Amino acid sequence: MEGIRDIQHEQIERRKERVRRTWRYQRVDHIPLNFFLDDFSTYSLREQCRSGEAQFEVNVRSIDRLLRLLPDDYIPAARVWPGYITIATMFGLQAHWSEDPNQAPGVADHPIRDMEQVYGLKPPDRHSGLMSFNLRWLKFFADNLPGDVSLTGIDLGGPINTAKDLLDTNLLYTAFYDSPEACHHFLDLAAEVQIRCYEDILAAVGDINRLTCIDFAPAWAPEGHKGFVSDDVCASYSPEVFQTFSRPYNNQILKRWPGGRIHNCGPHPSIDLYLDHQPPLNGLNCSFRYTRAELPQIKRAFKRRGIVEFMFDNEETPAEIIQGYEQIADGLAPEVVGIPIVWLTDSWSDREIRELYHGLLDIAERYAREIHWQYEP
Repeated sequence: MEGIRDIQHEQIERRKERVRRTWRYQRVDHIPLNFFLDDFSTYSLREQCRSGEAQFEVNVRSIDRLLRLLPDDYIPAARVWPGYITIATMFGLQAHWSEDPNQAPGVADHPIRDMEQVYGLKPPDRHSGLMSFNLRWLKFFADNLPGDVSLTGIDLGGPINTAKDLLDTNLLYTAFYDSPEACHHFLDLAAEVQIRCYEDILAAVGDINRLTCIDFAPAWAPEGHKGFVSDDVCASYSPEVFQTFSRPYNNQILKRWPGGRIHNCGPHPSIDLYLDHQPPLNGLNCSFRYTRAELPQIKRAFKRRGIVEFMFDNEETPAEIIQGYEQIADGLAPEVVGIPIVWLTDSWSDREIRELYHGLLDIAERYAREIHWQYEP
């Protein structure tokens, strides 16, 4: 395989079939491995967030490199990423950048300081804030990349994440108890806005199966399982709050795009509730660093019915990634499939990437032999 200009459709399809079978708990030769390459050698994160041209150039370079280096597993995906704050900007919030050009932007202010304010909010214009940028460049990527290069959706967070951006931090947590009706009113609006964003994203791309999923994850999800909701805030509150204020509004999204994954970096006080959305979810996308202490709970909650994607996204060394995936395999086999997602940067050499792939593959082959597959071929 000579890179992005010479993608072999049959090889990409074979890799996708391995993912499909894994999600169904059907036997595979090895657990799928996922890689995504961030490259800040030419443009900083800030420069990329502000320039679709820069993002396109960097995506093409990164995809081409991984296609040439990785002999199997890699399903190429390009990502339009303006930061985590698209929906906040649609409500008029401004991006706040730190002095570090490679730190993601946040919001400059949390404007809602009294829950009565939420009753004055109206759905913003569909192309307001960063959405116009997102849609323009998603369409450009779809039109100018080969069909075997998937696209990620836009990183929209979830209804509770939107509440985190707009509500004063202390108010967010006290409102669950002091102003539940106002919370429900706001979250209903946030879910409505997010659904409209996904509709426009799909219109820009043209086909949901061109996407890895409806949101940010670069790991390809099988057809019919493209749903995705982010809920990092649930790491900090009880399962009772999750049941009352997270799951009903995640469900509004998932009713439109059923199946797929929930994202929370970790920890996971509501792990037993994740898969039981309506309709049910297929798995969890999380950060290994913030989840590794909870492997026994995951093994119980996800037993032969859900996959877990562990992102190595905290600048782990090759040795730490190998050791971490061994810990996952040893901790979850034979009941639960754990899939690694390695976030590489331009600092990795070709040799390091190849060696990491083969080190992970050895574990993935052994792991697959140990899983109690639900369905045989």
